[in-house]
This record gives sequence, structure tokens and C-alpha cells, in this order.
Amino acid sequence: MKVFVVGSGKLASAMLSAKATFQNCDLIPWESAFQHASEQAIILHCGSGRQIAECIMFCEQTASTFIELSTGLETEHLTPDFPLVICPNTSMLMLKTMAMLGQFGKQFKDYNITLTESHQAAKQTEPGTAYNLANSLGFPVEQIISVRDQETQSAEIAIPDDFLGKHAYHKIVIQDGNDALTIETKVLGHASYAAGVRQIIDLVLNKNLENRRYNILEFMQ
Repeated sequence: MKVFVVGSGKLASAMLSAKATFQNCDLIPWESAFQHASEQAIILHCGSGRQIAECIMFCEQTASTFIELSTGLETEHLTPDFPLVICPNTSMLMLKTMAMLGQFGKQFKDYNITLTESHQAAKQTEPGTAYNLANSLGFPVEQIISVRDQETQSAEIAIPDDFLGKHAYHKIVIQDGNDALTIETKVLGHASYAAGVRQIIDLVLNKNLENRRYNILEFMQ
């Protein structure tokens, strides 16, 4: 199965660099000319959204599956006539944590909660994982603490210098008086994302998907 990788950022580069590890599919950088192709494939979108219209056209005419790795884009609200899989994260460990909180997070909505997220300074899209965690906990997204300052990331969050430009950190603290529960996640680099995308593609290939929008967390249950 051909997998067209759409985007030119770090995540897209990480996917293409790891293409040899994708045993049952062929990763190919997207080109605008492909929107007129007739062969069914998978769209792996990790771009800014500039090429979404081309990708949608391709999926509509070929009944191909669209896997969305970017956050905060129009695809999150699309009602498609092809399978669309929204991925707020691709680290399997993180996705399973998110699925767990999605099922039980509302149990903590009446407690004092703080939610902190940190990503590389270059990140301009909304923190989709943090938004998902907040919604699962019944926590206002506008109260999420976002850290982009490298000095703070290094000194207070202990992000190694080598990963200041490519990391994802989330910390949830739930307090009840003197009692506290802390959930802390730290993803350094993109290696786990490539491994996660391989598993996501396998899930997609092994499911008979309907023409609708899915959240990848549905596959974690």
C-alpha cells in the first residue's frame, strides 16, 4: 500500500527517514500532481494545512483513508465521505494514557487541577494532546500552562539540551487538600512517533473503516 506523506516539517521528515521500517507499505513524499491519481492509498498528513484541499480531493475520488497527524486544522470538524482518522498524538504510550483519561478523567473534575504542556519553541499549532487531556478532565483549555522558553524547559522541566527542539511534555497535577496525584509524560525526539504511526497504519489496514471521521482513541478501546 502506498502512503503519501504530506508536509515538510520535522514530523514528516522523521516519517520519511524511517520509511525502511514500514514493512507493509511504501512511504512517498506528497506531490500536488498526485491529487489526480486513481490508485487507492493512504494520506498521512503532518503539514500546516496548505495542501489539505488536494488531499481531500484525492481521498474523495479514490476512497483512500486520510490520517491526520497535525492538530487544530479543519479536518477535525470535517464530515467526510472517506475514512478520516484524527490523531491528537501518535506515541502509543501517550495514546493509551489519553484513552484511559478519556474513560475515567471526569472522576477528577471536582478537584484542583493544573495542566502544563511544553513543546519546542517553533511549535505554532495548538497543543492538541493537552486540549484532549483537558477535555477528558473537564478542565478549561484556557487554563493550560504552555511553556516554550528553552531556559525554563531545561532548568524546570529537565528537557535534555539535545531535545529542546523536538520534545513533548505534559504534566497533570490533581490535588485534594494535602493529597496529590501527578501524571507526567515526556516524549523526546520523534522515534516513538514513527513507531506509533507504523502501528496506526497497521490498525487502519486491518479494519473495515466506514466513510466517516474517527478519533484514533476509538482504536485504543
